[in-house]
Amino acid sequence: MDKKIKKGRERLGDLSQRERDVLRLMSMGLSNDDIAAKLYISPHTVKNHVSNIYRKLGIDDRTQVALIALRLGVEALENIDYH
Repeated sequence: MDKKIKKGRERLGDLSQRERDVLRLMSMGLSNDDIAAKLYISPHTVKNHVSNIYRKLGIDDRTQVALIALRLGVEALENIDYH
């Protein structure tokens, strides 16, 4: 198993529910502004959640975080709206 995936799986439980919500939307390719609009929170709050996700998962790249979320099943590919 990929080291980042194993580490991400171990640390996924450290995320709050709101951080999981943000992670799910990140894995769908949404921007911070789009995430903020969907969750009815400010973009600054989203940025804080994203920073916490990076720290807790030990990964500082948005694409890598999204890929790990997908690989761990946080958001199934069939649930992503590509339009």
